[in-house]
Amino acid sequence: MSTPSDIYPSLMYDDAPAAIEWLCRAFGFTRRFVVEGPGDRVEHSELTLGTGVSMVSSSKPEDRRLKSQGEYWES
Repeated sequence: MSTPSDIYPSLMYDDAPAAIEWLCRAFGFTRRFVVEGPGDRVEHSELTLGTGVSMVSSSKPEDRRLKSQGEYWES
């Protein structure tokens, strides 16, 4: 019997719909559900792989994203 995961990673992509498609095709993730937003955005989604769940959404301009070690993209 498999034990469900206690860790739920959250990933943000500039093109979340394409990322979801790629994750499903390349690694075998299954879409549990996807909450679409305006302008081809993904507000929230949950992808499953075995007993694990990963959350994927579209990035937001106000999010500080790591560019390289110790550097952040300017907003």
